[in-house]
Amino acid sequence: MVGEVKNAEGLVFAKDKFNVVKKAGVKGDLIPKHNHAEAYIIFTVVKGAVRVFLNDEEIHDLTPGDILYFDGDNYINVEFLEDGEFFVTLIDK
Repeated sequence: MVGEVKNAEGLVFAKDKFNVVKKAGVKGDLIPKHNHAEAYIIFTVVKGAVRVFLNDEEIHDLTPGDILYFDGDNYINVEFLEDGEFFVTLIDK
């Protein structure tokens, strides 16, 4: 089979040069500050609304269809503004 389809929460794909993670939460849930220094990050919202804080300085309110890119050296924390889901693609540097 050429294609692979998955829809579970958590680690969706773990490949040699990238990983894809699906996260879900309800309004008010928080993901604590952390970073992924080994990767470039593509953060894609598919449901609901989230507020992303980068380095406690930069704020991005994201809704479905929004894609945020940043270097994983930066710190991120996330607040769910609504029930929602997003994918994080981590691309090895």
